[in-house]
Amino acid sequence: MRAAINSPSLSIDTMDYQAECQFALEPSIQGLIEKAEDAGWNRQQAALAIVAIASEHLSDLLPGVTVPDQRPLS
Repeated sequence: MRAAINSPSLSIDTMDYQAECQFALEPSIQGLIEKAEDAGWNRQQAALAIVAIASEHLSDLLPGVTVPDQRPLS
């Protein structure tokens, strides 16, 4: 069974919207790290990979923001 991600209860322009989003995503991110670890990946490296992938998505969403390349393999 797949864990559901809670929908936002706040408007995007409220101060706590980002905190609520992090709270909603945390169990899924934790589960992804655990799955990576179960597959044999180092926990810290899996977390860093998630950060690198997220930063790529952020740079796609925010043109003009330069995000350093985090990937050692290209």
